[in-house]
Amino acid sequence: MNLPSLSIVTPSFNHAEFIERTIQSVLDQGYPNLEYLVMDGGSTDGTAEILRRYGGRLRYVSEKDGGQADALNQGFSRTSGEIVAWLNSDDEYLPGAFDAVARFFAANPSVEWVYGRCPIIDRQSRPQKALITAYKEFWQRRYSYRRLLIENFIPQPAVFFRRRLLDRVGPLDTGYHNAFDYHLWVRMGAVAAPAFLDRELACFRVIDESKTSSNFVRSFTEELDAARRVAAGRHPVLMMLHAVNRYKLSWTYAALARVRRMRANVG
Repeated sequence: MNLPSLSIVTPSFNHAEFIERTIQSVLDQGYPNLEYLVMDGGSTDGTAEILRRYGGRLRYVSEKDGGQADALNQGFSRTSGEIVAWLNSDDEYLPGAFDAVARFFAANPSVEWVYGRCPIIDRQSRPQKALITAYKEFWQRRYSYRRLLIENFIPQPAVFFRRRLLDRVGPLDTGYHNAFDYHLWVRMGAVAAPAFLDRELACFRVIDESKTSSNFVRSFTEELDAARRVAAGRHPVLMMLHAVNRYKLSWTYAALARVRRMRANVG
């Protein structure tokens, strides 16, 4: 089987604690036709030294950028692989992910993008938030574009897409701080339905619980804006449901954060 070329971009800024694990999870895939580029925003915490150690096995750029979405857009433009994905500098791919994804694309030439399962891990790479993972996997197995306009259930680290699809829908929107991935999903979903690969492809790491909870609230607000922009008034009922879902999820994450703080205080 003739497997496609694969480009992975990692945006990075001051993540020396985790980036080596991220890099190793990419390189340890052993994929023969891999292009790996790290776009570092000028880190000052030792990240540059780590990147230099891997200089013979990846390319990297270390300079100030306009934020994560801008770094990714620059990275995509500097790579040429047929299949494209990005992995943040604290997340990890799981063994065999690249081979499974590449073989799926090769066997299904009409499929434009693919996503798989993505467990959540903590600072020590231990699984956590099993209920949230199960909830998202429920909808991942039942994809519909209408559902995607209501809620983002597609896990970014486990998404791979053809470059021709990215060229068709355009770059990431640098106006979003958190929801530029979801904005890309709804734009790609409008022209091509993704395929679901029912296996774990990557892990999403949650580091700072208090920061993550506030970031999720901001993400939900940005996602509602992104859905409204793409829907452009065509799906008023779905937008209403998305707004309701935003409040539901914001309340849920806030409640979970309170429970964690209470347990920590008791401990």
